Amino acid sequence: MTTFSGFRFDGRHAEAVPVIVHIDEGELIVKTADGTVDGTLLDRDRLDRVVVSEPFDRAPRLVWLPGGAALEVPDTNRSFAQQLRRSGVELSLAVRLQQRWPAVIVALAVIVAMLGLFYFKGLPATARWLAFSLPPRLEARMGEQVLGVLDKHYMRRSSVDIERRTRLANRFALAAAATAPGVRYRLEFRAAGNDGINAMALPGGIILVLDGLVRFAGDEDAVLGVLGHELGHVVNKHSVRQVLQSVGVGTVASLLWGDFSGVAASVPVVLGMLSYSREFEREADEFAIAFLRSQHVSARPLYDFFVKVRRWQSRLEDGQVPDFLATHPSTDERLDRLRREIR
Repeated sequence: MTTFSGFRFDGRHAEAVPVIVHIDEGELIVKTADGTVDGTLLDRDRLDRVVVSEPFDRAPRLVWLPGGAALEVPDTNRSFAQQLRRSGVELSLAVRLQQRWPAVIVALAVIVAMLGLFYFKGLPATARWLAFSLPPRLEARMGEQVLGVLDKHYMRRSSVDIERRTRLANRFALAAAATAPGVRYRLEFRAAGNDGINAMALPGGIILVLDGLVRFAGDEDAVLGVLGHELGHVVNKHSVRQVLQSVGVGTVASLLWGDFSGVAASVPVVLGMLSYSREFEREADEFAIAFLRSQHVSARPLYDFFVKVRRWQSRLEDGQVPDFLATHPSTDERLDRLRREIR
């Protein structure tokens, strides 16, 4: 019989006991290496009952025995592996495939394809299902928490006169009842920074409109169109889906790169968020047009608003992206869509 030196761990103590390992007629025999001729028998098990680790170039082979003990057998010259193979112990299919480059390349391609399918199809579909399955009370709590943080750190009370705010709110309520009956929302006016030009939809149907946007738009029909856009986000639950998708994209990135804090891992997250956000914005733009139609309001004021936005954008410093456009479709794309609507 061929013998191999190794160490035995009994599973109860950390001490490694030197042993001699024999393989004979389909059995694994373990005896003490105490200097005697035969040694003391410690284990005798059939090979089909033990579990053997996969082989590595320089690492010892590990053998787990049915009784709970484990063996560590050095195998730098692969003689232990050869003896196991001659005795009928075959490597698993996965291990055999790992040793063949074509199989590794095919497996990698399959993994990338599956991740891509999940990223582009599965993730949005899952986020949408979860968003519409989320209890309204939980979504409302999410929105209140986000609004609380914004009010504490970024927002202040609106300075637009109360009469104008009331008029906008009443017009918005009539249009919302016509285009999205039964959808719960809450319109909030705020000011931020140096008259920031923005409007946003938070989870739970909270729609924030900044004073800067109201003053920048000028025409109340244009403001109504922007509010219709934000209501489109509420109807389609875009804010909740965005949160769920960002969590999912982060998970995929961490699977690929391991350390999610690295720059490489953050790149797909940013790209994914922008891509999904533009898709959502296009849906909201379509809703805004239907929203204006319901009130027999032309899309011309909204078109003029985006013309002003494009002029404003051209005056910004190179590389600076206005907050209202950072994750939106290009202004030219929106103008083309509104131009077709006007025709």
